[in-house]
Amino acid sequence: MILLLVAVVFVWPGDFSLGEELISPGAKDIAVSQEDKVYPTSDRLRFDGGAEVVYVYLRVEDFATYEDLEARVERTSRVSALGRLLGAGGGELVVSKEGEERLSVAYGGASGVVKFAVRPGSGGRLPSGNYTVAVYAASAGTGENSVVARKYFVVGARHG
Repeated sequence: MILLLVAVVFVWPGDFSLGEELISPGAKDIAVSQEDKVYPTSDRLRFDGGAEVVYVYLRVEDFATYEDLEARVERTSRVSALGRLLGAGGGELVVSKEGEERLSVAYGGASGVVKFAVRPGSGGRLPSGNYTVAVYAASAGTGENSVVARKYFVVGARHG
């Protein structure tokens, strides 16, 4: 019984790598920053903590499915089983589209930048952990959304 308890005390995702995936051919770059600008001057993969918001920037060129873009966030963290029971795992995260889309639309599709913000749902600071932000676009005729790009970054302590 004690051995089983020790085995589940720490839950930590093992397959997390910092970086990005550009899945759609129209997706040219995805960057994260604490800078609230048209496009960040640098792309960061680590935030030391204390961040109240992290902005995610998706740059597209000749992107056909530019309407109804949305982003979703997932966070994993190292929290003991007892900590999870006591609510120490962090709270809900909210992703919202920020500002006006800076897209120019031409015959071949849209080009420009779409910005999203990741914030804690209850205010305050983002909890430590490994973050994955995925940007989705509506797939024509299927009623489902398809992944355009993903960004993997860390807030707080190292990712393991």
